[in-house]
Amino acid sequence: MNAKNGDLGTGSGQDNEQVKEHLRAAKDAAASAARARARQAQDWARSQLDDMQERIEAQPYKASAWALGVGFLAGVLLMSLVRPGRR
Repeated sequence: MNAKNGDLGTGSGQDNEQVKEHLRAAKDAAASAARARARQAQDWARSQLDDMQERIEAQPYKASAWALGVGFLAGVLLMSLVRPGRR
């Protein structure tokens, strides 16, 4: 095999260990970054839900009107999909 096919030749064991250590460090850094992004996403979602709850509690009638409107539109859309078309 040659270097293109994955055989790196007869490199020293020290080089191989350095590559392995570098890959382990990169894996750990990627995992840490993924956890940080997930934590940020959770924090953002919680803050959005808290804000929405505060708005709903401040204006319950407005929230009820929006919910009824969305439900009505969803019902119209669902009925238009379920009802057979006229041809």
